[in-house]
Amino acid sequence: MKTRLLQHRPMRRLAVALTVMMVAVMSAVTFTACDDAGDDYYESPSSPLCGAWYSPETATYFYFAGSGGGEFDRTDSGEHFDITWSAGSGWMSVYFVDGTIWNFKWSFAPNGTLRLYNMATGYTTVYWRD
Repeated sequence: MKTRLLQHRPMRRLAVALTVMMVAVMSAVTFTACDDAGDDYYESPSSPLCGAWYSPETATYFYFAGSGGGEFDRTDSGEHFDITWSAGSGWMSVYFVDGTIWNFKWSFAPNGTLRLYNMATGYTTVYWRD
């Protein structure tokens, strides 16, 4: 009886080792997929950043489309610019046709306003949903 149990132990150890290895591989694939999906979310139509935003303080208007395109307007001077944008968790870059790039840190205030901190100027502009 003891001899039979000893013969099956190597197979059992192999089965346990394969199971542990499969769980480790599946976990690595899952974590990688989540990381990639996180960045895409901010540039998708379901992103909370998408839509029209207006700052009465600076008389500026942003429109962020889910396609990564958009508009920037200065309502006091009538200037209009087509833009593209990319964003991730807490960061955003806005690209103008002339090659200008604005880099922001973004956050939402409890009242629903979008706060864009311009990393070049050190100034925060508050935008309300338009």
